[in-house]
Amino acid sequence: MAAVFATTDCVVSWSQGQSPLCKGDVWDDQAQLVLERPDLFAAEPTLIRGRQVVLSVETATAAPDAKRATVKRK
Repeated sequence: MAAVFATTDCVVSWSQGQSPLCKGDVWDDQAQLVLERPDLFAAEPTLIRGRQVVLSVETATAAPDAKRATVKRK
């Protein structure tokens, strides 16, 4: 048995009726809903609690005594 993960919060209509999905729910990859609607699932989890994400974003204000590298335009 392999697992797949729901990618969205929704109520999906399919051949067996309606089923609620919550982002991050773990499903058997052979479940009928997964086979009918693979677009709603991913092989990797979309929600990992506690993961520290490091974003590379330049700050708009420099720290005291910080110098920015600049190039003069001609």
